[in-house]
Amino acid sequence: MNRSSSPPRIGIDGRSAIPGIATYVSSLLRYVPYLDPLTTASPRNSFLWNQIRVPMTFRSRGWAAYHAPSYKAPLLDCRPLILTVHDVSYFVRPDWYPYPLDPFRLRYYSASLKRADRIIVPSDFTRMEILKLFPGLEARVRRVYQGVSQEHFFPDPAAADKVRRELSLPDSFLLHVGDVHKRRNLPLAAEVAKQAGIPLVLVGKALQGGEEFEKWPLRFAGLGPDQLRGIYSAAVALIYPSLYEGFGLPILEAMACGLPVVAANSACIPEVCGGAGIVVEPDVPSLCDAVRRVREEHERYREAGLARASQFSWETTARETERVYAEVVPGLG
Repeated sequence: MNRSSSPPRIGIDGRSAIPGIATYVSSLLRYVPYLDPLTTASPRNSFLWNQIRVPMTFRSRGWAAYHAPSYKAPLLDCRPLILTVHDVSYFVRPDWYPYPLDPFRLRYYSASLKRADRIIVPSDFTRMEILKLFPGLEARVRRVYQGVSQEHFFPDPAAADKVRRELSLPDSFLLHVGDVHKRRNLPLAAEVAKQAGIPLVLVGKALQGGEEFEKWPLRFAGLGPDQLRGIYSAAVALIYPSLYEGFGLPILEAMACGLPVVAANSACIPEVCGGAGIVVEPDVPSLCDAVRRVREEHERYREAGLARASQFSWETTARETERVYAEVVPGLG
C-alpha cells in the first residue's frame, strides 16, 4: 500500500473494556492510521448503541467500512462490515460463559456473524468452531493471529524483584493470568500447585463461575504493565489448564518474558504454543509432571518460548487485518 495516499477511513468500535480485546483494538489503532475509533462512555444499552449510534456515525464520518472487534455488530447499514470473533464459547459451552447470556444475546451474536462481510478469527481452532456451527460462512472467515508487544513483554529481572516486594510474593510460584471463571479450570491448577508444593498466584478478576477464587490469598487484579511484566518474569511457570480458548494471549506474553508455559492440550492452546510449551492432558498427574520438567529444564523451555513469541507481533496482526479490509474496500488493495 502507498502510505503517501489517503485511503478511505474505516470505523472501529473503540470502547472495549475487556483486557484482551482492548489490547487488540489499541494495537490495530496504533498500526493502521486510517482507522477511525468511535469511543464513548459505556452506554446504558450496548445493543441500541450499535443499532443507532454506530450507523449515524458511519454516515456522518463517511466511513468506507466498519470493523466491530468484539462479537457484536450493527444489524442495519454499516456495510461493508468486518467482525472479529475471538471464540464461540457462548454457543459451544454456554455453561462456561462468564457474562450474562440469554436467548436474545445468542440470536444477536448469530445475526452479527451472518451479516458480516468478513469474519476475523484469531486461530484455526476458532475458524473450525465457527464452521461447525455455520458452514455457509466459510468463504468469509479469515484467520489473523494476534500478537505480543516486545516493548512491554520481555525478561525483566529488575521488575521481578520490584513486584515481589510490592505484592509480597513468594520466592517461587506458579502463575495464572486471565480473568477467573469456570472454563479456566482453576481448581485443577490449584490442586497441581498443592501437590507440587508451590504457591499459585492468580492475576485477573473473579467473574461468574470463579466465585470460589474471589478470596484467593494470592490473587491480584488491575496490575499495571510493569507489574505484569515483572510477575511474568518472577514466576516459575505459567500454568494454563483452560478447557476452551480462542487464542490465549497470556501464553505469548509469558513466553515473551522468558516464562515457560505448562498448558492443557485443548482448544487453540497447542496451536499457540507451537511446541514451545509443555502441552499435556488437563489432569493432575500430567500437569504435575510438566511442572517438574519445567523446573528441571527451565532454560530449555525459556529459550523455546522466547523464540516462539518472537514469531508474533501486533504489527503483523495489523498488516494481515489490512489485507482483510482490502478485500471489501476498493482503494485499499
